[in-house]
Amino acid sequence: MLSHFSLFALVTITTAQSIIQSSPQSSPSTYAYSLAGPLEGSLKSLLGSILKGAPVTSQVLNTFLEPLEVNIARNSYVTRDGSALKLNGQKWEGSGANVYWLGLDENVVDVPPGTPFYAPLNASYPTFGRITEVMNTLQTMGARTIRSQTLGVSVGNPLSLEPDLNVFNDDAFATIDWSVYQARQHGLRIVAPLIDNYDYYHGGKFTFLRWRGVNISSSDNSHVDPAVLQFYTNPTIVSDFKNYIKHLITHVNPYTGLTYAEDPTIFAYETGNELGGPTFGDMYVPNNWTQDIARFIKTLAPKKLIMDGTYGVNRSHFSVPEIDIFSDHYYPPNNTKLNADIAAVASTNRVYSAGEFDWTGNNPSASSLDSFFNIIESAQNKTEPVVVMDQFWSLFMHDVPDCTRYVNHSDGFALQYGNPANSAMNNSQIAMVRRHLFRMQGVQVGDYLPAVPCPGPTAEYTYL
Repeated sequence: MLSHFSLFALVTITTAQSIIQSSPQSSPSTYAYSLAGPLEGSLKSLLGSILKGAPVTSQVLNTFLEPLEVNIARNSYVTRDGSALKLNGQKWEGSGANVYWLGLDENVVDVPPGTPFYAPLNASYPTFGRITEVMNTLQTMGARTIRSQTLGVSVGNPLSLEPDLNVFNDDAFATIDWSVYQARQHGLRIVAPLIDNYDYYHGGKFTFLRWRGVNISSSDNSHVDPAVLQFYTNPTIVSDFKNYIKHLITHVNPYTGLTYAEDPTIFAYETGNELGGPTFGDMYVPNNWTQDIARFIKTLAPKKLIMDGTYGVNRSHFSVPEIDIFSDHYYPPNNTKLNADIAAVASTNRVYSAGEFDWTGNNPSASSLDSFFNIIESAQNKTEPVVVMDQFWSLFMHDVPDCTRYVNHSDGFALQYGNPANSAMNNSQIAMVRRHLFRMQGVQVGDYLPAVPCPGPTAEYTYL
């Protein structure tokens, strides 16, 4: 026998789901206030019984419905329909930011005594407060997605998920679990590359190669030993990589009770970050490897979208049906290249993402950020959008629990939202990014940059 509350919850969940699936894209409050007629009356009557006669207005009813609607969205998968992404049947866009350090960091060296730290690579785990503050910042900036290498790539050093071949350090899941959970709580979705083209602190394809005796590195990224191709062609190394993928995405997050494979928060896995062959930019990533890895991911996580990890739009991979999303990176923004990429992906009826771009405006040869955004927004607003997301490189905030000091990164592209040390040009560019992220959602905002609390709340109902 259902209690009044259980019956109310069941009816409201069913109602909210039907409204979301049948309504135009809009905000949670719009969905809630669209309840009318007999449905609204029945829900008010049920809720009135639970509240033992307390008055129930449409506005009061809305306070019960909105969290349910948000949770339905959070627990629904993003799907691809041709060149569009959809959530509960409605067109969905996923612009946001790169936050590469969420699982494992390299930028904080003065860690507290007793905190895990690997000095040769300056590797440490970010504090939970740093992770939460970034989620609140992204929310304030209008982001919907995070791209993060270290939520997918963590091999080869003592703090990694896989420090040595077939040796797993499940303590490394702590920051990954918290990041996925906080993204979920703040209404953000994640795309995670699964391997890196370079020999960075979090590991990559060179780690797997060295584990099997192929002792090369990428100290000169312009050209490396052709033996690097064994990452794609050596069956033993491919099997090692698959074992890593399986250990990662079948892990159960204690905050949600879901495996990463099951959790809709991670909407896509990328086959790698800026993958290529011996020569930088050659896009030498074999089709059979790409299809093999994509199929393997889909076997473990059939609801996940797959992004091609080649550095650039790899037209040879258009023949791989398992690839949902193609991407390129822009250093600096280049409108000619962007238009060509969009046209190429449109020809194969897939989705396109500008997965990284320089937001700073410091390169005189760059296309203006406004014009770059205009191309993306114009393509996204079409009936068949093609471009569904772009993600600036890259976000850093405070060294929480120290909310007086920002974490620095040396590549010249660190976006530090709200930093008093920002130049007027920095803040102008940041405001431009924020306006764009909101416009991608159909919302207009001004140049004002609202303050973000440090670290801020761990959960918000602000997403559809």
